[in-house]
Amino acid sequence: MTSLILACISASPAMATEFDASGFLEVDHRYRVTDIGAGPWYAPRGLSAGVERLRGIAGGELRVRDGDATTTFAGRLETHAGTNAGTLPSLSDPQMVMPLRLRVDELALEIWDFGLSGLDLKLGHQVVQWGVGDQFNPTNTLNSEDLEDPLKFGTQLPNVMMRADYSMSATWTLSGVLVPVFRPSALPATSSVGTAFIDRMPVIEDDIRRELQAAQALARDGTNTPTIVRDTDLRLPSNGPENMQGMIRLGGAVGMQDLAFSWYTGRSGIPQPVSNFTERQDQALCHPTDPTQCIDGYLLTDATMEYPRMHVAGLNGAGEANLLGFLGAQPLGWRLEAAMVMPQRLTIAIENDDLELSDGLVQPAGEYDYGLGGERPTVVSDEPFAKWTVGLDYTFGKAVYANAQWVHGMVDEFGSGDFLNPDFVTRAGDADWEVRRHRLGDYLVLGSDIVLGGPVLRLFSLFDLTGYRHEDTSGEGVVTTNHSPFSEEGFSAVIYPELMVPLQSGLQLSAGAVAMFGKPHTKFGDPAAGGTVAFAKASQRF
Repeated sequence: MTSLILACISASPAMATEFDASGFLEVDHRYRVTDIGAGPWYAPRGLSAGVERLRGIAGGELRVRDGDATTTFAGRLETHAGTNAGTLPSLSDPQMVMPLRLRVDELALEIWDFGLSGLDLKLGHQVVQWGVGDQFNPTNTLNSEDLEDPLKFGTQLPNVMMRADYSMSATWTLSGVLVPVFRPSALPATSSVGTAFIDRMPVIEDDIRRELQAAQALARDGTNTPTIVRDTDLRLPSNGPENMQGMIRLGGAVGMQDLAFSWYTGRSGIPQPVSNFTERQDQALCHPTDPTQCIDGYLLTDATMEYPRMHVAGLNGAGEANLLGFLGAQPLGWRLEAAMVMPQRLTIAIENDDLELSDGLVQPAGEYDYGLGGERPTVVSDEPFAKWTVGLDYTFGKAVYANAQWVHGMVDEFGSGDFLNPDFVTRAGDADWEVRRHRLGDYLVLGSDIVLGGPVLRLFSLFDLTGYRHEDTSGEGVVTTNHSPFSEEGFSAVIYPELMVPLQSGLQLSAGAVAMFGKPHTKFGDPAAGGTVAFAKASQRF
């Protein structure tokens, strides 16, 4: 890190160089309030209550300007409490015993008026965020999502990019970005809990999905060999020119309102399953505390996932409307961010070794007979779909800021299927029933900052308004029972209060919680969401 900073400083004569530096120190402590159960006794994937993370973080930013160029370096160094050592030899590796992570957030060079007045370039490790939504940005597709830290939802991963901006007039700018190498999204540590839910079949075709559910149940009950996920591999795109990502954007102002149009070509940062291979392993095993519960083996499944291609047409608008100005009221802020996504169709190959599903019934080795005339089942259709964020914000006096948003489609939701064009994903199921919901959900986001003299109370909430439905196939046909978002089976929400107390000289203390509500099949009650976590932080900025 030091050598990079010195290289930037020494690139120009000292008398012509301007410096701007800032830094921070932070201690972040989080505690999971309750145990999170997931997976059966023979393949547990749950999480235990206790310290979820304890980190010390030191970081900063340095800007070095010389004439028409600026070099920016921003990064952080994180220490992680605990250890990654799991074997005796690993205790001899300091990095395993004392985990330490260096993260570079930005390392880029900006050049103004590059060969043409009004043409600016920015080259290097950077984040380009043009969306106007508050944390929910469906048009911010150049950088993949950084979901590792739920408290910093809305941040994105930097990547090496080439950006050009041309000022066409005083108010309108044409921009273009090229991303040579794809970088996938970072997922939270709790995401691996999702592999416990083998009943969440991704197949769109109803008949095939239900056949696969029934086959799993038959093997579990017929030969006492339940299915578990053994491994999950990622199939990343190659670094050739055909996999480069790019975006163009035209942005400006109409009156006092901001407006922008964009077009993106690249890939989704969230992977989708494209193949499964299952084999049987005979291994008698009984519950450690209940010898009446035993299995004779497993059906071990290895899954492969890849990142689908997509084009995204984007629209952004933001501004203020002085609707009650004649009464002396503050202007009402508004923002609209909408993305029309045109995805690549993805199918899944389902293969297996010889599998005995029950006495006398064997699924032969090879690829599953889907009965689709040579086609494979669909995981993501090529039908275009829309995501959007519509928001309003208002300041009441000097003490209260409030905002509300309608979010249609979260970052991990991909594919056509919503209240306008119904299609569903499975959230739980068995041989003769499923719990399902729209592929793209709808959410109400409410937030407020309340100034309490010096301290600030932040209240944030997120409500799933999508609803769920139970499909019963035990008789003739399908019997559907709908569960509204206000019912016990359909309710799902996040409540996030935080109290921030500023002290002298840039010191701040804060404490709060991220509370998750809902049944395990719901969006936020899902064990993979991590459960309720309390936190406390102390930070110093200088």
